[in-house]
Amino acid sequence: MDFSQNLDADYMKLKKLIEGLDISILVNNVGLSHSIPVSFVETAQQEMRDIIMINCMATLRVTQLITPGMITRKRGLILTMASFGGAFPTPLLATYSGSKAFLQQWSTALGSELEPHGVRVQCVQSHLVTTAMSKIRKTSVLVPNPKQFVRAVLGKIGRSGGAQGIAFTSTPYWSHGLMHWFLSRFVGERSGIVVKINRSMHEDIRRRALRKAEREAKKQ
Repeated sequence: MDFSQNLDADYMKLKKLIEGLDISILVNNVGLSHSIPVSFVETAQQEMRDIIMINCMATLRVTQLITPGMITRKRGLILTMASFGGAFPTPLLATYSGSKAFLQQWSTALGSELEPHGVRVQCVQSHLVTTAMSKIRKTSVLVPNPKQFVRAVLGKIGRSGGAQGIAFTSTPYWSHGLMHWFLSRFVGERSGIVVKINRSMHEDIRRRALRKAEREAKKQ
């Protein structure tokens, strides 16, 4: 299913597929970022639409299909992947950053709505993981591989607050949690310092990506 298309027909097929199924866990993990860091004014309209459609609309529509059954059965778990890109404003990834900030606010509100029905919502905050989206291949103290990250997520289900102190939210990987706690408590998630550091980092990533693309173009 290509979530960027946002086709009603696809969601109708999904609705038919899940009819009668006892779905206890929903993991909202579909996501898209920019191909490389780019200023908002230079962002291609198609990339902008795809990011919003996949990160936001797809998550909303799938959750709205699955949740009624959980409410009827009075049990269920909804895990939604957020990102430090949403917790800390990220220049040159502005659209992606905004989409992930949206998921944080939505998840917290949804968690409160569904709590009386026995359905638990958990927004999962994360720094980098070695995935296709991050384009990072080597693990480090701050960058786990997917298996390490998933193990941490599953071990923290039911715990919320954590580094942020936000209900229905966790930062489960230990080094991500320490980083999140330090920046939130001593620097400020939306402070000028954090925004400048993020901008400088992504400007450097963009320069390196453009140089790499130039080298590869010369080889052809």
